[in-house]
Amino acid sequence: MAQAVAPRTDGCDGPAAAPDPAAPPSPEPSRLAGWRYPLAVALLSRVLSLVVVGVVGWFAREPGAPASDALLGPLAAWDGQWYARIAEYGYDPTLAHGNAAAFFPLYPSLVGAAHEVVPFVSVAVVGIVLSNAIFVAAVLLLWRLTADRFGEATANRVTWYVALAPVAFVFSAFYTESLFLLLVVLTFLLLERRRPGLACGVAALAVLTRPVGIALLPAMAWWIWEANGRRVDRVLARRLAPLLLLPVAYVGFQAYLWWQTGLPGATELAQERGWGREVDPLLAVTLPFAALQGIWQGLTGPRDLQELLDAVVASAAIWLLIHAAWRRLLPTAYLLAGAGALLLPALAGTYLAYPRYAMTVFVLAWLLALHATRRRVDYAIRAGSAVAMVALVVLTYGPGTYTP
Repeated sequence: MAQAVAPRTDGCDGPAAAPDPAAPPSPEPSRLAGWRYPLAVALLSRVLSLVVVGVVGWFAREPGAPASDALLGPLAAWDGQWYARIAEYGYDPTLAHGNAAAFFPLYPSLVGAAHEVVPFVSVAVVGIVLSNAIFVAAVLLLWRLTADRFGEATANRVTWYVALAPVAFVFSAFYTESLFLLLVVLTFLLLERRRPGLACGVAALAVLTRPVGIALLPAMAWWIWEANGRRVDRVLARRLAPLLLLPVAYVGFQAYLWWQTGLPGATELAQERGWGREVDPLLAVTLPFAALQGIWQGLTGPRDLQELLDAVVASAAIWLLIHAAWRRLLPTAYLLAGAGALLLPALAGTYLAYPRYAMTVFVLAWLLALHATRRRVDYAIRAGSAVAMVALVVLTYGPGTYTP
């Protein structure tokens, strides 16, 4: 598209006079000028989350524990302990009853490789630093992807909604969320840039980060089919062929675990043995009504806040996608990716951790930003989400009422 020519201000018609060669050249806008807002928000959100986690961790640490535990202890807890073990020892079946097979390899492999470069730093420090750095990169790419489709105003809202979401502190933890978000956003950015082959390679890396990455397969297939003019021919078959990288990545990792542990289906066995998760298609079918189950469990179960919050978020997220599909607010490929990312975890037989899973479904932030065009609504969401994040950090790392 040709750039608009600035109107003359000297009251004359016709072409403007030639510039004075003796005059100093006007400064060109920096290439980084457009990235300042998302970069500032990403850094601000990381500073806020690290400070709040550090303060809470300081008061919650064990008596006599070193000061470093105030920050490293909380952020490296829960799944972070498993990723640290894998980064150091791999998938040794003699450790932790072989349950490390429940976690996928790309993130701990990157942490392990980085730790080899700086062996004098603990694995926990390396993982936390890596997660924060990757998240900043993910936010910048998400801003670019959103700005290209909806404009910078919407991109700014999306940036804030993701970086300061109520559970966005997990992007600073020893978790896979930062890396997975980066790879998913990069996959769609490459599709938008008409690089489907490279996008398939990045999507395969997403599969090696988290098993839910396989949900990108139908979304990408739909995208390629539409790019092919919705024709079914040999050209489509050739363009779809790189999508085989996604199942190959999944099957290849499972084959490695079989060789390493001697157990076929080691991931599913580890999830069932260690966390009691089993395939439950009914839970995926009833996902729109998860809030009702959460209310019931919240009234009768011992983990009232956990069950209620996770189920309500799961239900709200899927209804947001259903409404978007009904109103055709987004291309089908994005809706398919979002739906798959929400349905697959429900197949594991629980709604637990859905707020954390939703952090990587950037389509939800898109829809929220499209509904929050009024300034008052936008400001209310921004302030409310930031306050909620601080509150959840306190509940998570203080009394332990909530587990992300």
